[in-house]
Amino acid sequence: MYPNDPDKLSHARKVLQKKARDNARTPVQWSSEPHAGFTTPETKPWMRVIDDYKTVNAEAQISKADIGHPRECSVLGFWKRALEFRKFRKDVFVYGDFQLIDPDHEQVVAWKRWSEKTSWVFVGNFSGEEVLWDGLRGSGVEVKKWGGSNYYHGEKLYDKSKGGNITLRPWEGLLGLVV
Repeated sequence: MYPNDPDKLSHARKVLQKKARDNARTPVQWSSEPHAGFTTPETKPWMRVIDDYKTVNAEAQISKADIGHPRECSVLGFWKRALEFRKFRKDVFVYGDFQLIDPDHEQVVAWKRWSEKTSWVFVGNFSGEEVLWDGLRGSGVEVKKWGGSNYYHGEKLYDKSKGGNITLRPWEGLLGLVV
């Protein structure tokens, strides 16, 4: 509308920048290659690549299994299992009801999903520090069994607290079957 008005163009760019989804996204960090392997080294992505891409990337998650960590305990493994879980339990994870738990917590995001047949809870520590969380207390949610984590596998996972105070490691995600 105002192609020759630099002030109005600048204002329009600021408005569009605030409404653009690019503010909440970054290129996928595939590897430690330039631009995190998202594009060729000679191509510059339009979005900034996060600085930790040399150590935090899909290739590093996949290779964890090669250095003695069970692959399923990586963040990548956790979300692959969660998506597979969603595929076979659509009644809960696609069509089920949803309730946030402890919505005002600044570091932990938790929710319950349920259907007529079953209920599940997700608890995620979205911070880089350990958190002692008691958000299940008083929520009416009681975990019967933790079924997935990006830190634990097997018996260690089953020893995790199922109510009261739950210690969440940095960036830990848990998926639990509700009683």
